[in-house]
Amino acid sequence: MPWYAGGAFQYEKVLLDALAEVALTSADEISCLARPDENLHNLVADGGLSYRGLPLRSLGAASFQQRPLETYLNQPPQVMPALDSNVIYLDRGMAKLFRGSGIDWVFQLQPSETAFSALVPFVMPIHDLQHRLQPEFPEVSAHGQTEYRDYLYRNACRYATLILVESEHGKQDVLRFYGDAIGEDRIRVLPLYPPIRQGGMPSESDLQRVRANYGLPPRYFFYPAQFWRHKNHRLILQALRRIEEETGETIPLVLSGTYVDPVRAIAFKEMMDFAVEIGVRDRVSYLGWVPDEDMPALYRLSAGLVMPTFFGPSNIPALEAWNYGRPVITSDIPGLREQTGDAGLLVDPRSPEQLAAAMLRLWRDEAFGNELAERGRRRLAACDWADFVRQVGDIVADASARVQDGRSPRYPAAEL
Repeated sequence: MPWYAGGAFQYEKVLLDALAEVALTSADEISCLARPDENLHNLVADGGLSYRGLPLRSLGAASFQQRPLETYLNQPPQVMPALDSNVIYLDRGMAKLFRGSGIDWVFQLQPSETAFSALVPFVMPIHDLQHRLQPEFPEVSAHGQTEYRDYLYRNACRYATLILVESEHGKQDVLRFYGDAIGEDRIRVLPLYPPIRQGGMPSESDLQRVRANYGLPPRYFFYPAQFWRHKNHRLILQALRRIEEETGETIPLVLSGTYVDPVRAIAFKEMMDFAVEIGVRDRVSYLGWVPDEDMPALYRLSAGLVMPTFFGPSNIPALEAWNYGRPVITSDIPGLREQTGDAGLLVDPRSPEQLAAAMLRLWRDEAFGNELAERGRRRLAACDWADFVRQVGDIVADASARVQDGRSPRYPAAEL
């Protein structure tokens, strides 16, 4: 995943960090596979690569230039090919590459058809099955997405050595929709680990730099998210309008994220047009893509995270907000309910009244916000990196044993 992909990239990086530690003591030889054209900038920037013992260092920071909105609005949407979930579309070239490289099995960092299309044993995460749960959102259903995701997840469940999910709720979703292709014995719960192990509080100079560079208001609510419709930015705008009508108070909102395809570009334009329509556009600041080094200050300077998403079962921004001492407002939906516990305010993602009340409470009562943030900090403190690495190591050992013992699902015979 590119570094501007948001939570998907952060998930990959945490998992790769854990696998790097597992490799130090594992009985298996673990390698990181990358395509020849893969962008490895972030591994270099993080000190993760060396040449014959010499560390590779980057002379510049990661950057991303989002093109004008009209560029994406005028692009035709990517239409996924029609795929039959009852077959495998064999990638013979990739199959020969894996076999020629002596690869026994693949630990995929993201959902992908790469391994099963090459008939290689694999472990794969499934983050959510929203194409089945909430198909009304075009990002998971339009332009062939439903059929593609069904092809991907059904074959993954059918042939994976192990499937990873982030919660018991996610496990039950897999069994509910693909229980005819997989049983509980091949599903492992690996809770989401926050991508903040080395992230301390931003310095005063960082706070001043970020405030000046982005022209931030003195206080604001923060929402870092890609502009998918399920992220539910529209509800925040409705809450801002309601707060002003009922109290006369105007509360600023700071947004970051990208809209680099037609589906997201349309959602972004609709959101901004709606902000103008209801008279709150002047309090919405859009920062575009934000580099990782600026995120701590953006959280710290805020009154809190507001994230009324429709999708779970878990999300990274709440963990980041807690790490930087800020309270969280998020959705009262399965998965997020369990992730948040008593460390946030939970609201119905369809209720501007509930969201407005929650935002107003945190805006007026900083002491209560600090109390929520402290509860969140305590929840984060329960996340133990060594234990996470141990869990990943157990998954590696389990998968290896299953492949060696012939307990990994068998692929249909094919001529390579």
